[in-house]
Amino acid sequence: MPAWSVVLLLPVAALVPGWLVVRQFGRGRPSLPLAFAALSLGLAVLGWAALLLAEVGLFSMGRLALVWLLLVGALVALDLWRVKTDRRPPSADRHPPPATRYLPLATNPLPWPELVFLAIWAVAAGWLFFRPHEYVLGAADAGVYVSLGASIAHEGRIVITDETLAALDPALMPALLRPLPDDPVAAYYLLPGFYVIGAPPGEITPQFYPLHPVWLAVAYGLAEATAAPTAEAIRAALLLNGLWAALGALAVYFTVRQFAGWPAAALALVALSLTALQVWFARYPTTEMLTQFVLWSGLCGLGHWLGGDGPGKLWALLAGVSLGLVFLVRVDMLVLLPLLALLVFWLLAGGRRAAAAGTLGWFLAPLGLLVAHSFAHAWFQSRPYFVVHSGLGLRLLQVNWAIPVVAALAAVAFLWLLRRSEARFLAGYARYRRMALGALIGVTLIVAVYGWFVRPAIGAPVARQDFFSGGSVPLTDHENWRRLGWYLSPVGVWLGVAGTCLLIWRANRRMVMVLAVGALFAMLYLWSLQANPHQVYAMRRFVPAAVPFLTVAAAALLGWLVGLRRPWPVVAVALAVVWLGGLAWSARGFVSQVDHRGLTAQLDALDGAFAPDSVLLFHDAVPIGAGDFFGTPLQFIYGHNAFALRDPDPPGADLVRAVEIWHNSGRAVYWIGDPAWLDAHGYEYETNVVTLTSRRLEESYEHKPAAILDDEWVLRIARIAP
Repeated sequence: MPAWSVVLLLPVAALVPGWLVVRQFGRGRPSLPLAFAALSLGLAVLGWAALLLAEVGLFSMGRLALVWLLLVGALVALDLWRVKTDRRPPSADRHPPPATRYLPLATNPLPWPELVFLAIWAVAAGWLFFRPHEYVLGAADAGVYVSLGASIAHEGRIVITDETLAALDPALMPALLRPLPDDPVAAYYLLPGFYVIGAPPGEITPQFYPLHPVWLAVAYGLAEATAAPTAEAIRAALLLNGLWAALGALAVYFTVRQFAGWPAAALALVALSLTALQVWFARYPTTEMLTQFVLWSGLCGLGHWLGGDGPGKLWALLAGVSLGLVFLVRVDMLVLLPLLALLVFWLLAGGRRAAAAGTLGWFLAPLGLLVAHSFAHAWFQSRPYFVVHSGLGLRLLQVNWAIPVVAALAAVAFLWLLRRSEARFLAGYARYRRMALGALIGVTLIVAVYGWFVRPAIGAPVARQDFFSGGSVPLTDHENWRRLGWYLSPVGVWLGVAGTCLLIWRANRRMVMVLAVGALFAMLYLWSLQANPHQVYAMRRFVPAAVPFLTVAAAALLGWLVGLRRPWPVVAVALAVVWLGGLAWSARGFVSQVDHRGLTAQLDALDGAFAPDSVLLFHDAVPIGAGDFFGTPLQFIYGHNAFALRDPDPPGADLVRAVEIWHNSGRAVYWIGDPAWLDAHGYEYETNVVTLTSRRLEESYEHKPAAILDDEWVLRIARIAP
């Protein structure tokens, strides 16, 4: 199956069970928000089912298709039963069908101007988002994700059992694996992103949370199941991020549409789609776009639910499922838990009157289940990754302990007052509402002015040791506001700040969680990225929440200005033109550049240089080298065993014995690198030189990336004779 067919098939397959779920809450004419809710729920069910299969070691496209058929069959049967029940005439012992089964949102005619706009946007999004970077090399997160997705598709499970590793002489472990003396869980890693705990022998625990690589496995496996070549299956996985980017932008659109109208939502959609970061990470196979999609789908559902739109159970379900899935995508989303806990406590303390009666459980049950699932997965199948990153979070809290303490005390005081005397508290809030909102606006402006003008002038880079290279890299958190302006344009940043002030002043139930989540992640990462400081990679932290939030705020501000008396509509149009022009100008180079174009085909050709199921010994006397770059895909996509020998003088007798064992088992063994060790130990070998080339955007610390760099790797491959 061609890669494009996979990307088209997945949403269609998800829409069928999703719409059947929607129909369980009522029937009526379709609407755009309901169609998006159906698609989001369908993808959530499919993704979660695939994840559960992978966790228990039963993942395959056949089993996933069977789950889909069973689910659709059950929903169709339930739907037919409901239709039959609703058509029965009322009797003395039977109440008539409740009116709530009919969807209030589905009674309006489809807005044709909006449909035309979305159709035009979809064409543009196809060109912007679906030209993936071909990051298939290891050592960096993007290529590791792709290799892990292929591994899940092949092995049927997330945690990998490697028989070659299990049979390895323990004396060779320090030479063939990289020791991790500071890791409390894993003693080694085989290749970056693949931990070796040591028990049971041969078990490899991949890095990262699971939902994104499982979706990559779905795309890869679907292409591979239809006899597509390996390069085409890889391309199907790479294209998946474009789908998440398009759906994430639509989730933002349907969120804004509730409280600002579809013209303002359309402006937000165009602006977000033009943003360099949205375009870049739509093509870059990491988790940012999937996170954006599920996060904003959850915020969309929350807005409809808390805003009183019907059917309330459906919107509560969408909010709970989507926000719960966030915790299965990224470990840093754990910072969202206190905010959701505060929302839940507010709902339990009396704020549930904001939502329709009887709907709270439809939100709490899926949210609680998926959050619990994320912690269970973290402990049992991603423990090295979870422990290291949760430890980092705890250390940050120790340094900044006052922030969570003050926030917790404020939350407890708020809930106590609400519980003790809700009427008195709300009356007092109404009395001092303007003062409180004015204070929040003042804080927002002070923080923005400090971050843009003051902090860059008084701050300085701080050196931090880089784990992979062992060298020192500069952290430039004092410039985070300005650097965000590189991609959003200064006009975009300050329109976002002004729009945030407007949203605070006009805050209501539909937008309160948008404000809270957007402000949380914007402040968190504008203060400290805590990431690899290379541009543009470092900016990924802003993509799921902060960039969409500032875009939403700016669009809402301009939409509000249009509704005022003259000359404000003219001012709004002029600002919109300048803003969109600035975004397009800032995206120059990011739209046209496709990193590593053609590298997948070259990797496919490189695999042809080795016999099937070979053992590959990369002699890499560097922290990160060819073994990490090429060994990762060659092992986890193409099925070889790859080891990176980082010692300039590899062990003698033990390695000779291992090579003999591999030869005796009928496997070919290759040495990639300087053959001096082979000569010293009297081996005969046949040599072959393979050269791979590609082009990519530069990585920089101190300026916005602009230059296009040429990469070349020359691999000297020696097949060791038995």
